Amino acid sequence: MLAPRPGTTILDVGSGVGKFCLVAAHERPAARFVGVERRPSLVEIARHLAAETGIANVRFECGDALDLDWTGFDGFYLFNPFGEHLTTADEVLDSSVEHDATAYITSVVAVQDRLATVRPSARVVTYHGFGGPVPDSFEQVLAVTIGWGRLVLWVKTDPAESGRM
Repeated sequence: MLAPRPGTTILDVGSGVGKFCLVAAHERPAARFVGVERRPSLVEIARHLAAETGIANVRFECGDALDLDWTGFDGFYLFNPFGEHLTTADEVLDSSVEHDATAYITSVVAVQDRLATVRPSARVVTYHGFGGPVPDSFEQVLAVTIGWGRLVLWVKTDPAESGRM
């Protein structure tokens, strides 16, 4: 869904231990996957797994994906990356993410702003969304209910082709 052509580069926002990137990179060796995660311990696990499995078309970075320039990516994977801001202490992985509704809203708006700047034909896959609506410049092309969640594919339209200005 995210890498229909060779050479595409996909950003996984809040990649955790890298399970999405590792599976996707294995399945699409002609694409490149970048996972960004704030927790250094999870990034180290993801890097170790990539090395152990020999998957070379994946990279894991420790940091905030919202600090990156998203215009160089062809696709984005968002599995509710900010939801921990809204959970209670007994529902989180660790104490590195504080319960903060303002941080949640700020992050959701930042994703919307970044998606608005990406090139036409960029793809977004959400699983459990990311907390807000995808910008109007994206068209939903597929939605599938899987288990307890909804996987949705969005493609950014070209305003010149759709008549939007």
